[in-house]
Amino acid sequence: RENVQIVFLGGYSGVGKTELVKQLCTDCTTISKGERIICARGKYSKLQSAAVPFSAISDSLGELVANLTDEECKTVRAKLSASEGMNSAALVDTFPYLAPLLFPPRADSTNVTDDSVTPATMNEVKEAFKEFLSCVCGVLRSPLIWFLDDFQWSDEASLELLKDVLISKELNNLLFIGAYRSNEVKEEHPFHELMKGVEEVNNTNVHRVDLFGLSSDDVAGFIVDAL
Repeated sequence: RENVQIVFLGGYSGVGKTELVKQLCTDCTTISKGERIICARGKYSKLQSAAVPFSAISDSLGELVANLTDEECKTVRAKLSASEGMNSAALVDTFPYLAPLLFPPRADSTNVTDDSVTPATMNEVKEAFKEFLSCVCGVLRSPLIWFLDDFQWSDEASLELLKDVLISKELNNLLFIGAYRSNEVKEEHPFHELMKGVEEVNNTNVHRVDLFGLSSDDVAGFIVDAL
C-alpha cells in the first residue's frame, strides 16, 4: 500500500496482453483469499481516440465508480469535499462518469451543469485528477489495478495527464498497467516518450514486460498432446 508500481506491457497484437492482466486480477483475488480487488480498465481505439480525448481513462473511471461500494463512495466524497483545493467541477467536466461519486445524487438522478462556466485548464484537471486518485487509492483496502490498453492509439491529452500522474509522489496503493503493441510503438512514438520520461523520474517502481508468441517447440508440444 505504500507505493505505486508501474508496468508497461508490450507485445504484438493477439499475443495475450489483455488476457494476462485478466488472469492477474483473478490471481490477486485468490491470493487475497477472496478480498475484493478492483481492476479499472479502459481501451484506446484507433478510430475513437483522436476524436474523443481521454477515452480509455474515462471508460476506466466508469468501471471504477461502478465497483465502489456505497460506503466507499461516501468516504471519497466526504474527503474530497473537505479538501480546500479540490476542483470537482474540473473533473466532472472532463470525466462525466465521476459525477455520481463527486456530487450527491439528485432526486431526479441528474446533475445540472452550468454552460457558462469557463472550461477547466489542463493544469486544473491534472491537479484535481491526482487528488481524486490519491483519495480513492487511500480509501481502498487493496491496491487499485488500473489497466489501460492499446496505448499505440492513445491521444496527446491522455499522455500529458498520465505522465503527470505517474511521476507524482502523492499516490500510493496503485498498480498501473499500460499495454501497447511493441511493433507499433517506436522511439519517436509519444507513448515511448512517456515511458522514458516516467522511468527517468521513478525508475525503481517502473517495469517493462514484453510478451512473445509461442515457440515452434511449444506449438509442437500442444499438437503432440492433442493427438
